[in-house]
Amino acid sequence: MASLLPFNKLLFPRLSFFFFRFGIICFLANLIFLSSPTVSSTERSQVASGLKVWVFFSDKGIDNQSLSPVKFLDEPIPLVYLSTIKVQGAKIHHQSRWLNAVSANISPENHQSILSLPFVQSIEPVRSYRNIVQEPVWLNQKHNIFSAPSEGEKENPIEYGLAKKQVEHLQADFLHKKGYWGKTVVIGILDTGFDLSHQSLNKIEVLDQWDFVNNDPITKDEPDQDDVGQSDHGSIILGVLAANTPSQLVGLAPQAKYLLAKTEKNWHKGIDFERQIEEDWWIAGLEWLEQKGAQVVNSSLGYANWYRFSDLDGKTSKVTIAANIALEKGVLVISASGNLGAKLPEDQRLGLRGRITVPADGFDVLAVGSVNRWGKRSVFSSPGPTVDGRIKPDLVALGEGIASIRPRSQFGFATNHRGTSLSAPLISGVAALLIQAFPRVTATDLVSILRNTASNSAQPNNEVGYGVVRTELAHQSLLDKFLHVGQPEPILIDKKKSLKTLFGQIKSPLIRPNYPNPFNAETWIPFSLPTNGNVQISIYDFAGYLVQQMRVGECAAGDYLDTNQAVYWDGRDKSGQAITSGNYFAVLSVDGRIYPAMKMTLQE
Repeated sequence: MASLLPFNKLLFPRLSFFFFRFGIICFLANLIFLSSPTVSSTERSQVASGLKVWVFFSDKGIDNQSLSPVKFLDEPIPLVYLSTIKVQGAKIHHQSRWLNAVSANISPENHQSILSLPFVQSIEPVRSYRNIVQEPVWLNQKHNIFSAPSEGEKENPIEYGLAKKQVEHLQADFLHKKGYWGKTVVIGILDTGFDLSHQSLNKIEVLDQWDFVNNDPITKDEPDQDDVGQSDHGSIILGVLAANTPSQLVGLAPQAKYLLAKTEKNWHKGIDFERQIEEDWWIAGLEWLEQKGAQVVNSSLGYANWYRFSDLDGKTSKVTIAANIALEKGVLVISASGNLGAKLPEDQRLGLRGRITVPADGFDVLAVGSVNRWGKRSVFSSPGPTVDGRIKPDLVALGEGIASIRPRSQFGFATNHRGTSLSAPLISGVAALLIQAFPRVTATDLVSILRNTASNSAQPNNEVGYGVVRTELAHQSLLDKFLHVGQPEPILIDKKKSLKTLFGQIKSPLIRPNYPNPFNAETWIPFSLPTNGNVQISIYDFAGYLVQQMRVGECAAGDYLDTNQAVYWDGRDKSGQAITSGNYFAVLSVDGRIYPAMKMTLQE
């Protein structure tokens, strides 16, 4: 998360009172703890935070060798293991299939009895901390904007409004102009909560949301369990991605589908802003997002206080381990690099001063730093490297003067948001647009291509990594990778009917290049119709024998290009047998009339 602000000088006259209060609290806390054997979980975490632990299991009650690594990760923890440690006094909070562990509160007297169970591998503390800062770095009341720009300010035909600078800096407008706004792509966000009442957010498609702090489906502020402003940060991040108020604020992927996970808890006490984070919330949120189908996960939360530089090896932090697993399972994880760059490194101490935060140290986690409008690393942006010498951050984006919604308002906007927290969703938005354009692209494909096409890819360093994303070059690189058969680019040609084609008005039915091609086992076959008709697509081998026939049925005039409309073929013949490698021809027929064929190549 954000680095600590300088200590508030106004607090010095109150130090004696503070220590007096602190002494009284400690005295009372000890009385409560010593006099009651049934201390609540909240009191325990306040008085003895070490009692919240990870209990790691040695197996999943089955033959580990009989499952692939991915399937093993998805296997649930055996119920008998859970019930046994409950009997031993454990109060379970979250289960992690990936880590094969649970987070739980256990008393010191039950520690050894649980550890001695034959299926328990180890017990480790759940790491948590509280930070005190004067105010959030992303909220400055002086620069709030409450009205839309004037007519003279609408320079962009797409009318991004206040977001124009940050969108164009990454060339995301290049993909917007091609018709890509994130449609069908699922983006997951891990953050402090989400208030969807703002005019720019109340129409986005939210597939699901969950509060992992309070274990309920409500991620906005709830007066009985949240302090005012709990959901501010997450709402701002969501605004960067999904806002859709033309001429005021348009985000990078307003047509995407969203999964919202609240994984952080805030407290306000007097003038202090206090934040407690527990790693099991974040891990539970990430596993939930993957299960729900997230393709991109944005984490503008970074954790530092319980780690040293020696831990930044991509495999020590439980949070980083979970992020690495998500990548292995095909989820692109994008993380803020952290806001500790203004501090001098003290690598032997806890806190990662002057270093990136976790999970940004993950091997293929895209760690995102911040640059200013001149392209220089923002003073606060955490630099690399990792302890094993890898370049970090991976990419950078604007992180100063970022436009988003004004939290706790229905119509307000602000242009003063700053931090790597604001840089990360800009990259997440670009990734979503590229996934829409190339549905078969993998998370590892995107990691490689975004790095290799960024502005500093020729000489990456630990200040700005591989540089600023160059969306146009990344798009071209993906076209080359997929042999120019990614998602076809639609061009509006008939405003009355809103028909779209690749090359203007077509005069006869047309079969488009399949994608991917060459393909392995499955492919999509797009086509276009100038008028309504009954459609059938037939597949022939190179010798001219019929392999498969797919009767689409009656279709309206228009283009059938994306994976929801194009004809899907699973690479099997009429008998259901997988076909062999070779060249095949797809033939389009409309109302019984046959049109020119299109060649496809299957490569196993």
